[in-house]
Amino acid sequence: MPVPAAPDLTPSRPVYDGTLGELYAIYLRHLVLMLVTLGWSRFWGRTRIRRYVWNHLAILGDRFEYRGLGRELLIGFMLALALLAAWAGLMYLAWIYVFHEKPFASFGMFDIFSLSVVLIGFPLAYVGHYAGLRYKLSRTRWRGIRCGMAGSAWHYGVIATFLHFANTMTAYLLTPVVSVNLARPRIANARLGTLPLAFAGNAGDIYGRFLGYYFLNIMAWLVAIVAAIAIAGSTAEEFGITWDEFQKLFSAPSLRTVLVALAIAVGAYLVFSLLILPLRCWWQAYWFRYLVSHSRAGNVLFATAITTRQMWGFLVLNYLIVVLTVGLGWPWVMHRTLRLIAAELWLYGAPDGASIGQPPHHGPGFGEGLLDMFDVSGI
Repeated sequence: MPVPAAPDLTPSRPVYDGTLGELYAIYLRHLVLMLVTLGWSRFWGRTRIRRYVWNHLAILGDRFEYRGLGRELLIGFMLALALLAAWAGLMYLAWIYVFHEKPFASFGMFDIFSLSVVLIGFPLAYVGHYAGLRYKLSRTRWRGIRCGMAGSAWHYGVIATFLHFANTMTAYLLTPVVSVNLARPRIANARLGTLPLAFAGNAGDIYGRFLGYYFLNIMAWLVAIVAAIAIAGSTAEEFGITWDEFQKLFSAPSLRTVLVALAIAVGAYLVFSLLILPLRCWWQAYWFRYLVSHSRAGNVLFATAITTRQMWGFLVLNYLIVVLTVGLGWPWVMHRTLRLIAAELWLYGAPDGASIGQPPHHGPGFGEGLLDMFDVSGI
């Protein structure tokens, strides 16, 4: 009886050969055209940036292609605007026939509309995130094969809203459940042609480590509070304020009171940030390793060994780049992200090209309007 051949698990890594100078040239042109066109050119600018990034990222020697169009993003944005306008009209009718001259008469039309947008904004942001991912995948090709995304964006939005609400109500103790159950549809519904990806993660696998991270966070909060009180006490002493005077200050606040309160807030923020950042990087590195190692594409396995130290350098420097450049450092952040992926992601094996066909559907006909509307799309 013939012995089945062992699967080919030859390791490889993605290759990113873009340069920061070229990326910045596209980005700066994008900003200039945004100013000239009062922001309406951003759909075409975003498309150019994506095309550059996709075309400079290769797996197994073959580059990705981005086939999206600026006008598709514009159409998606206009449809989202129409949806928002329809919602505004509905809220106007509700204010006229339901709230006007009723117990809620103190609420104006703008108040009702703003509150309703806040309430629907959370689920729509999740819907937009999923729909935006589907659009980007549908416009992505590798070896001439279209990628895609199955599943319902609205179903994902409902599940994500419920899970985040439940997580908030349980003081974020359900974070592993939320993370795993939102990662699963995003990964398992992704397609390379007719080849589906798979995700084998389980919240129970990571709960032990998360609880350690969770209670270390609480300890960090307690240490930060104690440190903030100590800072407040030393600040009050420096200003010659006794404890009784300190208590009375907030009944009749003065400039000195504001300075003390500011010192407390800044001190607490700095102390807590320093204490919590290593913990966050530790958890993020662990979660990223888990996410990658429990995903696969057919017979292709994924792995990464990113460390807490690498995650620290990545997140901290990215944050400083964005803050210190007032947002102009986004291309640098993008460039660093792609270089990190290329350096730390390993693939074992190669897809069987003979068994992969083109997907039956071409994907949505327009871009991520909701994602653009709620400003959570990035590139």
